[in-house]
Amino acid sequence: MKDFIPEGKIIEIRERANILEVISDFVSLKKAGKNYLGLCPFHSERTPSFTVNEEKGIFHCFGCGAGGNVFNFLMRVNSLNFPEAVKELAKRYGITLPTRELSEAEKARRSLKAQLFEINEIAAEYYHRLLIAQKEGEEGRRYLSQRGISKEVIHDHRLGFAPASWDSLCHFLQNKGIPLNQAERLGLILPRKEGRKPGEKSGFYDRFRRRVIFPIINVGGTICGFGGRIVDDGAASGSPASPKYMNSPESPVYSKGQTLYGLNVALGPIREQGAALIVEGYMDLLSLNREGIRNVVASLGTALTSAQVSLVGRYTREAVLIFDADESGQKATQRSLELFLQEGIAVRVASLPTGFDPDSFVRQEKKKGFEQVLAKALPLIDYLLEQALRRHPTGTVEGKVRAVRDLLPALNRLRDPLEQTLYVERVAGRLGLKESQIRPRLVTKQAPAAEPVEKSQRISRGPVHERLILQLMLLHSQVIPVVEEAVGKDAFSDPRHKKLAGEIVRFWETKQKMDVQEFFAQVGDEELKDLTSELLLTEESVIDADRMLRDCLKQVKLFQVRQEIQHVDEEIRHRSQQGKEGVTSAFGIKELLKRKQRLLLEQKKWIDDAAGRFQPNADS
Repeated sequence: MKDFIPEGKIIEIRERANILEVISDFVSLKKAGKNYLGLCPFHSERTPSFTVNEEKGIFHCFGCGAGGNVFNFLMRVNSLNFPEAVKELAKRYGITLPTRELSEAEKARRSLKAQLFEINEIAAEYYHRLLIAQKEGEEGRRYLSQRGISKEVIHDHRLGFAPASWDSLCHFLQNKGIPLNQAERLGLILPRKEGRKPGEKSGFYDRFRRRVIFPIINVGGTICGFGGRIVDDGAASGSPASPKYMNSPESPVYSKGQTLYGLNVALGPIREQGAALIVEGYMDLLSLNREGIRNVVASLGTALTSAQVSLVGRYTREAVLIFDADESGQKATQRSLELFLQEGIAVRVASLPTGFDPDSFVRQEKKKGFEQVLAKALPLIDYLLEQALRRHPTGTVEGKVRAVRDLLPALNRLRDPLEQTLYVERVAGRLGLKESQIRPRLVTKQAPAAEPVEKSQRISRGPVHERLILQLMLLHSQVIPVVEEAVGKDAFSDPRHKKLAGEIVRFWETKQKMDVQEFFAQVGDEELKDLTSELLLTEESVIDADRMLRDCLKQVKLFQVRQEIQHVDEEIRHRSQQGKEGVTSAFGIKELLKRKQRLLLEQKKWIDDAAGRFQPNADS
């Protein structure tokens, strides 16, 4: 552990933390019987297989196999270690943890990602305090005021300001004892080409200068990168060295194509509204937020990537694209639509009047005007059809052919045959064609291909009776010593089952009880946590645990006897072959046949034992 956290505090946090609340920050969940279902945040899927049980405090994805408790979830989704996950939950639920100064050796053991995230956090706080409270931030405050950005929006998104000074952040980080080479790795500072000059404290200068700063925050609230907008457009014009917008470079904690700006603030509103609005830039999003439109994310000023669309798909199956009305914005929209079809997300396109972007439009027309634009947003195929009609003169044969060619890729992507049929009718009607003239050009639909089989699904689930015994051991601790005495680890032919049984027995011997949450905390093997959560969320209805255990133990004995019979048969065949080749058998076939006969009688006994009462193994 990076920091010592008392066991009592961990238990307190575990009891206070509601797994449904925590996971709902990342996954849109719907009630399904006693569980909740959603799309897994750990792999791409179209059919919900991610399951959460609030009462047991566990989750499991039946697609990729990930499972565990609330700590395990945060560790996976935010790439945290256990102490970091504990601290995050303690902060969320207002639980005070004891603090102590880390030793130099402990500091040295900090993971690279944790250190980089911490540096980003320190830089963000520096920029934010300068904007809201320092004299040097006056220029930034004035710029945001002119753009109509409220103090509430500034606070929600932790906006900041980088002063004109060449190395103010460098000096601040240096005074904090931050290794400048790590700040350089994040792109916060850059090395001087001429190197360190006499009298200078460092050979670096700030990347962001005289810019409003937009911290890029992931869904877990961790800062992974920054964007900066210069406050004087005149300083950027004609100067390629000073672009209007500047972003952090790729780093171990930031990938532009896999991040959406504002998602941490938009998660709740997206769930409430049932849809995500997607814009291009920082100011587009902030201006919409100022008008109370908060289910908005931004693509960081670039064309959407498949990873970003997949990220949206974790939280909603509906999206509205609102890109700039200029030619580049329309092209960005065209490129993005294919990605939504691939992910199976219903998407509409809201078209703004020429000369407007979302920022300028909402500042002029306010919330009411923007909502009118949203109400007129066209479904994907309708939007593509309107674009094709604008581009091609459909009064000519050539124009109609080109329009159909433009639309075929999207029509072929439609998964629902009825939806495809209705859109073919609409396209044919608008172009003055017959459906039969379009249908032959569609790709023939084959039976839907099965979704890629995840690693966890390729692994054998093992014998059913072994899984049932493990479920009983997890749910009814009184059966643990019975299983251990009756068959021990030999009850399990599957190596994973044998390993989990051993962990359960060791835990029970120490605690004399089975507490699932404590068990998760003690088991270090992630595969065993995944298996445990799977077993607990697929438990059978147990009316009589003792009888079920007896039945399963009988199956264990039958399985073992049948395996032994198979081995004896193989040995008989081997000895017979040796006899044909003139080799004297060290162990006669006659003795093997007698042994097989005893095993067959034992097998019959277990089959005939209708009560399933456990009996000692016959001498073999």
